[in-house]
Amino acid sequence: MFSGGSRFLVVDDSTTAREGVRSVLNKIGFSAVDDAVDGRMAVEKLKRAADESKPYDIVFLDLNMPEMDGLKTLETIRQTSAIQNVPVVIITTESAKPTVVRAVMQGISGFIVKPFSADELKRKVVEIFQRVQKDAATR
Repeated sequence: MFSGGSRFLVVDDSTTAREGVRSVLNKIGFSAVDDAVDGRMAVEKLKRAADESKPYDIVFLDLNMPEMDGLKTLETIRQTSAIQNVPVVIITTESAKPTVVRAVMQGISGFIVKPFSADELKRKVVEIFQRVQKDAATR
């Protein structure tokens, strides 16, 4: 279904949050986990990875960040042709309905509210990889 060589980008201004997601991904068998401290850095890394033909498989994105918040980052990703199809999972403490609806309208692949369990993160990764494989099979 997926391989340990899959690439992930974790975007959060909190070092603790980034390390928490990285730790869970490492525990479930993924070692290629990169990070970004804000949306601008994330978009740069996503573009560079696409240009090098080494795209990220999933982006985990916090909503509340300085410089470029998560919703603006998501909007930028969806408007940039080279990276617009990367699955994006929002990981946040914010669960207000208008924010969730806005994120869904911008094409998120999943939404996880902090704090979360390792099992919840793993389920989301598996779900996204299954969806990507299904979409690839129907093309």
